[in-house]
Amino acid sequence: MDEDWDKLLDSGLLEAPEDFPERVMRRIDGLPLPESGSRSWEVLQWLALIGGGILGVAQLAGFVFGIWAAVTAG
Repeated sequence: MDEDWDKLLDSGLLEAPEDFPERVMRRIDGLPLPESGSRSWEVLQWLALIGGGILGVAQLAGFVFGIWAAVTAG
């Protein structure tokens, strides 16, 4: 698929204006900075991380118990 783009660009059908990079950078400089994340969003992210960790530990404990049960049964 990358070769198709290269062929199209090399064909001369698509030509960027000479000042294209400068215009794009000026437009980017004029954009407002993104707002910083709210405090509640950060708390939710931490809660999700802790919840995922708890579930992961529970899965690991179940796995270890299964191995222990299989080994001691024999």
